[in-house]
Amino acid sequence: MMKSKETYTMTREQFLGTWVRDNNFGLENQALSQTKIKSVRAYLLPKALFVRVESDSGAVGWGEASNKFPKTTIELIINEMAPRLKGKRPFDTEPIWNHLFFKAIDSGPNGIMLGAMAGIDYALWDLKGKLLNLPVYQLLGGPYDQTIKVYGSFGRGTKNPMTPKACAEKALDFVKKGYKAVKIRMQIRQLNINPRPDPSFETVKAIRDAIGYDIPLFFDANNGYSPYRAVQVGKELYEKYNIASMEEPIAEHNYAALAQVASELQVPVTAGEHEYTRWMFRDLITIGKVDIINPDFFKSGGVTEGRKIAALASSFDIPVMCHNVRPTLATAAAYHIISSIHNAAEFQEFGGERREWDLQKYFKNNLELKEGQIKLSDEPGFGLVPNEEKIVRDAQKFE
Repeated sequence: MMKSKETYTMTREQFLGTWVRDNNFGLENQALSQTKIKSVRAYLLPKALFVRVESDSGAVGWGEASNKFPKTTIELIINEMAPRLKGKRPFDTEPIWNHLFFKAIDSGPNGIMLGAMAGIDYALWDLKGKLLNLPVYQLLGGPYDQTIKVYGSFGRGTKNPMTPKACAEKALDFVKKGYKAVKIRMQIRQLNINPRPDPSFETVKAIRDAIGYDIPLFFDANNGYSPYRAVQVGKELYEKYNIASMEEPIAEHNYAALAQVASELQVPVTAGEHEYTRWMFRDLITIGKVDIINPDFFKSGGVTEGRKIAALASSFDIPVMCHNVRPTLATAAAYHIISSIHNAAEFQEFGGERREWDLQKYFKNNLELKEGQIKLSDEPGFGLVPNEEKIVRDAQKFE
């Protein structure tokens, strides 16, 4: 049935209103597209290195860089990278990342350089979200889920390793706090490879006795075994105590041996916290034959490279369970990536129970953990609001 002409009638005032509205939108878009980076600053705190990028419109984005070697990292950010960023468009994260990685800095493809690039890349994505008034997970095409399920993670320590009883109490404490999964980091290699007697069996048994068998228990060997021993240990821990995965059973980067271990174990093998770029993850997946990857996007140069790593894993149907030890900006950034991908693992790591926890005081709001879950906010960028006054007061500033 044909519609009546009245359906299409528009008054002159309505037409002009539409024209003004649409052209204002176009002008706003044009202004955004011409936004330029005005300044880059770095703030070094005792346990963190934050990066602040300001646009010529006054909008500010914040990121977190690696603080492992702070003097070198700051040198890279302020003296090498910042001059190349000023005057660039903050929306151009792809060409900026590739320029820094391939052309600008000849200091190797891993480690310190990518840790510095992460701080800048995170800040640019945060800035883009604030300019567009959108959370980063929406810029990435998400979310699949704004609620991130996290596991409680703890290590035995190396100076005075925790006893099996103490480990069991710690695991049970996580469960009582509402965590639905737990990870024990055995830190074996830092003490002695292939230890005899091996504390893993008694420790895992004590944890299982405390939390039961319904809670997923992730086991991190921290590169503590040779290939043959990793197979022996992995089989026994899986068959007797139903561990949910065995993380980094042998030395990182020994991909051929890792494939051998993975092929002989029924328990899923996880690795990836010591890999950096998509090319390293390509080899980890195709040569190392792992079942789960746990990239640390903080080490991978930020969101721009992190999303490529996740996409690579998705082409092999491999879940992404991010490695994460930072409780503020880097955690929020990692979870925005996780929220936007379809191959996210059921649980992600949360660094909030570690010694860096007190960094939360430098933010006016924080990621809220409730019953083992973190819900990402609808606020623009990564959703965190730094307390700039406190940061400036307590930090060394570099620009």
